[in-house]
Amino acid sequence: MHKGLFLLIPLFLMSAALPAPAAAQQMHVDTLRSATVTAIREKMRNTTQTGLMRLDADRLRSGAVAFGTPDVIKQLQTLPGVAAGNELMSGLYVHGGDGNDNLFLLDGVPLYNVSHFGGLFSSFNTDVIESLDFYKSGFPARYGGRMSSVVDVETREGDLQAWHGSVSLGLIDGRLQLEGPVIPGRTSVNLALRRSWMDVITIPAIAYANRRNGEDQTVSGGYAMSDVNARLTHHFSPRTVLDLSFYSGLDNLRAGQQKRQTVTDADGRTHDGENEMRLRVRWGSLTGAAALRHTFAPQLKSVTRLYYSRSHSDTGYDFSFWNWQDGAQTTSMNDRNRSYVREAGLKSDWDWYPDSFNHVRYGLSLQRHWYGSGREFTYESFREGAAADRDADNESGAYSSFEPALYAEDEIFLSYNFTLNAGLRYALFATKGKTWHSLEPRLSMKWMLNRDYAFKLSYTRMSQFAHLVAAMYMDLPSNNWMPSTAQARPMRSGQVAGGLYMTPFPGVTLNLEGWYKTMEHLLVYNGSNSFLPPLTEWEKSFTEGSGRSWGFEAEAGWAGEKLDVTAYYTLSWTQRYFDAFYTGWYPDRNDNRHKVNLVLNWQIVPWLTLRLNWNWHSGNRITFPSHIVKENGVAGGRYVYDAPYNTQLPDYHRLDLSLDGNFRTKRGRNLGVNLSVYNAYNRKNASLAFLTTDSEGNYSGLAYGLVPIIPTLSFSYRF
Repeated sequence: MHKGLFLLIPLFLMSAALPAPAAAQQMHVDTLRSATVTAIREKMRNTTQTGLMRLDADRLRSGAVAFGTPDVIKQLQTLPGVAAGNELMSGLYVHGGDGNDNLFLLDGVPLYNVSHFGGLFSSFNTDVIESLDFYKSGFPARYGGRMSSVVDVETREGDLQAWHGSVSLGLIDGRLQLEGPVIPGRTSVNLALRRSWMDVITIPAIAYANRRNGEDQTVSGGYAMSDVNARLTHHFSPRTVLDLSFYSGLDNLRAGQQKRQTVTDADGRTHDGENEMRLRVRWGSLTGAAALRHTFAPQLKSVTRLYYSRSHSDTGYDFSFWNWQDGAQTTSMNDRNRSYVREAGLKSDWDWYPDSFNHVRYGLSLQRHWYGSGREFTYESFREGAAADRDADNESGAYSSFEPALYAEDEIFLSYNFTLNAGLRYALFATKGKTWHSLEPRLSMKWMLNRDYAFKLSYTRMSQFAHLVAAMYMDLPSNNWMPSTAQARPMRSGQVAGGLYMTPFPGVTLNLEGWYKTMEHLLVYNGSNSFLPPLTEWEKSFTEGSGRSWGFEAEAGWAGEKLDVTAYYTLSWTQRYFDAFYTGWYPDRNDNRHKVNLVLNWQIVPWLTLRLNWNWHSGNRITFPSHIVKENGVAGGRYVYDAPYNTQLPDYHRLDLSLDGNFRTKRGRNLGVNLSVYNAYNRKNASLAFLTTDSEGNYSGLAYGLVPIIPTLSFSYRF
């Protein structure tokens, strides 16, 4: 490992004199790349890291999903060791994590907002994805900044030889993908567009509602989502390639109501007036990057990436009341909340093969962060014969930080059956008079017991300097990212994982893995009845605590010529410790003891495939009063809680079905028809729970299911 660091400079200076690799003397397209990558992914036991799953484009685009749109996050939710949280949302709670501790990379660029419409579907468009690496443990030293998982998404390079694409129409959105050569054999582009038409669908419903309400009440509104992915690749030579990538995602929600009404003042006089309310919410993300890949020699390669990433939200509402009799506005109220996080970075990553026994990776990154949020609230009330009442409350917070990091790791082949990956990462985080340091050792080993059996073990230490300031456990535009400060320490985790990975028979896979994970300096909102936490001195509204998680995962799969079946099982415990709430360890809200997923793919005939996905897990947890103290002998007294998250909701289970038909047109084009049924047997899984009382004053909990069966028909056309 030292050797690679000391020889970097002389090797770099000598690179101009090094000959090009023999296999790269002539520009060509590697037609075997796809087959090679697929073969590697099928043999997960050959990787040194524990907790790594690699998903290719075909798997990400398959499966039964709600609304007919393939979703990356919901694919990951089915994997062992992952809790999904609220139904239909894009929650990703990995090995007991809080959901805001996952590192999402799109072409190497960090993405802070990864969902649309509060998590209904993710920001990743599967039409342009080449591959996805998902780490739950055994993190290599080249990854840092989050402490629970890494989701590394790589988009596909455009075709260098011919133009082609696809058009897809789903229940609530449509997609267009186009790729081809700008300069044949040298420059290609891959472009994907996606937009929802929920705003168009709701127009008739709004018109019908206004017609029923008459002139006394009118409503307006709509929601639209759009995103754009683009990648331009230019081959200067077989050894030098430039990638320019771009992503933009935007959500726009608006709603309004106008209502005529009659009010009575304190003197008993009646006034005719009009009540108007308007809501507008815009949020989204934008990334751009330039990556230069260069091969100095067969044994030395580098990727240098310059990038920019931004996430922003703007939420506001207006309320006003007009008095028709005197023509004056009597009351108005305005509230606007804005937040953003921006990041500019430079990364340099190197791969060096000094000999046949070592694969050294090393590099550095320089990141500049900007965090900002603001809130503007005004209230005005005009009264006849009196001075106007006015109130205003403006609040804002702005931070900047600098985060350099260095890493080095070495994949050492100690013998024909034993591999060791040893790495170390150092990161520094400086903001507002406080500098934090983090030294993170990483170690993974693989022992091939024989050709078909492998044992793996890993230890990783991770740090996270960014905190998600949120008052609710939902992915909402009102959530703000804030940096670690002198009062809010960086979150840290340590994890040990190990397991046995087998292919005992042809086509049969069996993986068994366990983990133990600790989490430090977790932050939880300590406010109550507040949708928006304070922005200035926000640290005072959060309580620091600890977490731990441990469990066991099993994966069993069989793949035949036309049928493959996979079963996942997770046995896990997730706990929290916050002195401010409870004097001991208590279960987390996503402490699902058992989780089972069954996945089946059956190619009935060459043009028709049936997919089945059955999900079951122990119910999520909520906090209910343990008993109620009646005051003065009557019900409705004081609630008493014995512990946080002391009640478990009913078990969750759901069946999703998908029927994929692929037809060939007379012109040789591919026409796809997908019929998906989400929640096929209409299971009303608990989404909300309330405390109720009967006629005798006895209290009990009542859970409600909100998501019914959702059938979807979608079409795709490839040209």
